[in-house]
Amino acid sequence: MNSTHKNSFIINSHKTILLCGLFILFLLSFVFLVEIVKSVEEEREEINVEEVNNKKEELKEEIKKVEEEIKKVNTELKEVQQKARTFKREISIYNNKIYKNELEVKETRLAIEESDMEMDEIKEKIEEGEIKKEAYRKNLKDLFKLLYVYEQNSILEILMTEDSFSDFFNKVDAMESVKNEVFKTIVNLKNQKEELDLRSEELTEQQEEKGQLIQIRAYQNESLSELKIQNNELLDITKGEEKQFQQLLAENKNILPSLRAQLYDLQSLGQKIEIDDAFSAAKLIGSAIGVRPAYLLGILKVESNLGKNTGSGNWEDDMYGCYMRLSKIYPLRKAHYIKRAETEKNAFFSIVDRLNLDPMSVRVSKEPTYGCGGAMGPAQFIPSTWLAYESRVSSVTRHYPPNPWNLTDAMAAMAVKVSDIPGVIGGDYNSEYEAAGRYLGGRSWRTKGLFFYPNKVMLYANLYEEELNSLDK
Repeated sequence: MNSTHKNSFIINSHKTILLCGLFILFLLSFVFLVEIVKSVEEEREEINVEEVNNKKEELKEEIKKVEEEIKKVNTELKEVQQKARTFKREISIYNNKIYKNELEVKETRLAIEESDMEMDEIKEKIEEGEIKKEAYRKNLKDLFKLLYVYEQNSILEILMTEDSFSDFFNKVDAMESVKNEVFKTIVNLKNQKEELDLRSEELTEQQEEKGQLIQIRAYQNESLSELKIQNNELLDITKGEEKQFQQLLAENKNILPSLRAQLYDLQSLGQKIEIDDAFSAAKLIGSAIGVRPAYLLGILKVESNLGKNTGSGNWEDDMYGCYMRLSKIYPLRKAHYIKRAETEKNAFFSIVDRLNLDPMSVRVSKEPTYGCGGAMGPAQFIPSTWLAYESRVSSVTRHYPPNPWNLTDAMAAMAVKVSDIPGVIGGDYNSEYEAAGRYLGGRSWRTKGLFFYPNKVMLYANLYEEELNSLDK
């Protein structure tokens, strides 16, 4: 054996030993990482997955029972309301409403618990996914090391240095095997990343939904407090006697003082709305579109309270800045939030520029505990939604362009939006109820449990109906 061949043999031997060592190291590390992933999954299974599932089923069953009870109370309430007005009937109505509201608060509390469980489950899956992703990354790193060593020699060099064709083909096959493993691992890593992105989006949506539920619970508790005050006020005024109650009816005092005060307390983003202006706008728009004026006033009243609660904000911080902050908090949805920020900003400036308004002086809703602010005026439309209805509003009010902070234009926007639900024009109760639900929650208002909103709208609509009738006499 000449010295050149001997040196080549020694080099190839060293390479073979090195390759074998690296390949064994790769196999051991990959097996180790696979075992880590398995142990994490097994550990999760040991954390009573069955118990968690049972708890979720119990929650769903409890929510279902509460929903059935709410339906039952609704039926009883309708039956009682059809009876002649007596003190007993009035107290029964309040008791039913209070009980129903308590059930809705309970339903929301259970929904928050369910949301927490869903988030915990998603977080666990994200943790598992991160470990798997790290395993694939480590696997890929080791494969590249092997591939680097294999590819130090070209195919021609391997052919020239190998003693036989079988050795040559074995080494080429080994290279192809490593390349195949690299491809498989890249695919696995890509799939794992996509799954993690999906889980992160689910978590973001769940967090936003929980924020909405917390806000809903606050509104429900406020409604419950109002009902209890009104119930106690009725008992106090009538002394619990039928004679006193009938005397109130005879004097046309159909509405309790606190309720009347609430009806007349209208605000938009903290600014007072005069009730006479609201009545005039409701009658004008109602007759033009065919929507019941009292129903429009009911929506205005509920939106007025929401506007009052959220206070006043500005476009830069509570709308645009809010979406930009969300893009940093949730990097996986960065593009979505940046696009939304720009869309609402452009829509907002389109509105204020054509109205010759200072963008920093006009008020929008403040950033709530979930999502972002930016709703404008009495109708509480966000800029992009306002633009979608703008031409239809102008066709009613003859204002070009219409102004979301103008009461008549805002009420026209309300009426146009709810009139898209068949039956609202004509005053069908169920249609009005659904339209009110959709006004706040869109198509998914039922699944989000937003019944408190249409309930309040219809309550105030009926009270405004009495007020309008008394004024017309």
